[in-house]
Amino acid sequence: MKRLGIITVLLLIVSVATFAAARFTTTSGDTGVVSMKGMENPAQTRAAMNTPQVQKMVKRLQAFLVSTKGTKDATENAYVGSEYCMACHTWSKNILPSTKHFQFLRRPIAEWTMVSGKGVMGDADGNGQDDFLDGLDFNTISSAFDAYKPNAPILSVEDGTYYITIGDLKYPVVATMAGYTGGAQRFMVRIPVTDSETGYSKSIYFAPISWGGTAWATNSPTNWYAGSAPVYNVSTTIPDLNQASNYSKTCIGCHSTGIRKLKQSAKGEWEFHGYPASLYAPDDPMYFDYDGDGIYELMNIGCEACHGPGSRHILGAGDPEEMLGADDLVAPLGNEVCGRCHSSFSSVPNHTFSWSFDDANMVNWTPVTGLPLTDFYDDTAARWPDGKHSKSGRPYTDYIKSSKPTYAHHMVTCAECHSPHSARGEFQLRTSITESTDEGDLRIATEPDNNTLCLACHATHGAFADITKEMVADLEVNEEAIGKVISEHSHHPYGPERIMGLSRCTYCHMPTTAGHGTLTTPSHTFECISPEKTLMYQAEGGMPNSCAISCHDQRVNIFGLGVDPNPNNAIWNEQFDVDNATELAKYYGLGGTWWDTTPAEEK
Repeated sequence: MKRLGIITVLLLIVSVATFAAARFTTTSGDTGVVSMKGMENPAQTRAAMNTPQVQKMVKRLQAFLVSTKGTKDATENAYVGSEYCMACHTWSKNILPSTKHFQFLRRPIAEWTMVSGKGVMGDADGNGQDDFLDGLDFNTISSAFDAYKPNAPILSVEDGTYYITIGDLKYPVVATMAGYTGGAQRFMVRIPVTDSETGYSKSIYFAPISWGGTAWATNSPTNWYAGSAPVYNVSTTIPDLNQASNYSKTCIGCHSTGIRKLKQSAKGEWEFHGYPASLYAPDDPMYFDYDGDGIYELMNIGCEACHGPGSRHILGAGDPEEMLGADDLVAPLGNEVCGRCHSSFSSVPNHTFSWSFDDANMVNWTPVTGLPLTDFYDDTAARWPDGKHSKSGRPYTDYIKSSKPTYAHHMVTCAECHSPHSARGEFQLRTSITESTDEGDLRIATEPDNNTLCLACHATHGAFADITKEMVADLEVNEEAIGKVISEHSHHPYGPERIMGLSRCTYCHMPTTAGHGTLTTPSHTFECISPEKTLMYQAEGGMPNSCAISCHDQRVNIFGLGVDPNPNNAIWNEQFDVDNATELAKYYGLGGTWWDTTPAEEK
């Protein structure tokens, strides 16, 4: 960086000192972090906070906050970073950093790319090394960028910095967005400009290139090219920058821990300034300098994004009243914490940003705001004709319109199925659920594919009254008895873990109706979608039904119709879809032999 002011120097000194202070040798002789037992007991918590190691860390945190903010009062309600949390909540230190919440944005580091298997930076030739390190020049190969030759992107790494070169400009890659499944990745770059003190934009912008997991693809190329000519050149200024690709305008609200400042500069660029990080490992790619001021910020979704800013909690000797705990994050607040990002929203009232935000007063919704999330967004999700099943991959608004929030047996929350603290890759689904019984706590190992994730809650009532929680916990012994009950409900043989997924709960109640470009995200209305709806909405293009999208389009041809020639597309009014839905409706529809949907007053 071109400048290192007094504050920056102080930051760097305190960063190193604080990180060193937080790590020490435990009584067992292993390098570790502070151990704190009895976290649920305030007295024990405060006693543990008085250990010399923790006190040294706390004092350095306070010094850091004062040095970066100017006054001691400025330490109030500051976001400080998850490493401080993990120093005491030791159970989390080997789990949270591996979650997608923590890893969505990454600083590209050669040691974290394909060569080590820790990251995905694109490997079109399959040589095991990322294409940036190979110096891939798209002008020399046939690819999705053929239309932009001789100005197609050129990838490189120089002195540890990743670059994408387009025409006469070399764009440093500040971060990669690696939160998608299948190895997909997008890249954010800083744009060279002539009218800033650093020579670069303050914000980062989506590059016109993305890695789809198996091949390179274009990403909004019209933001970067006019025909085959680059939009930006050696004379580009900040007012020339296309804010539609500015990450600070489109995404940062959901991919950072706290918003310290968000503004539009006099030159028209939207700028995000996060809370500075003081405790991190230098080689941790989840921390980086977002705004180009020489200071690393708190990026990604850390502990405080859900539990609120942590400075008062830490400086108050772990005072539990200064932090939102699990007992505070119950419904509806706990669901809103998830919903603020897992939805297709725009800010209100001006729709400036693509997340929940009051853009008139420039106030970000957080769990300590004290206001309902609905005051901070407009729903912008594309929907199927019935108005319930979103085409986007962010299902919160489907969930709140479902029966789950008002479920008769108990309000179902996001955290019952998904663990925000889980490193599990499949949507951070819970691998176990503990139920209280008369005999004590009962631990149930859970998986969606064998129905235990659903049965852990649904056993003992409704259609599953004959299944006990103990039976679900001992699945291997009770699978035959469980299968008999579920088969009576599903009218299908029982084999949920087989390739066909026979009688798998999610295939009927959570078909993959949503996604980005392809249908990849399960529906969260939990409605078993009747084939009638495919027929009912033909004038609007039709819509998927559970039976077809899960099994009876490509897997099963019991009606002699063949298979869907265009499976999982957004159009459901082709002849195959109509014929297939007509047959399926004989079983699930008006007068259906298995599930009769004829209104009760007409029967």
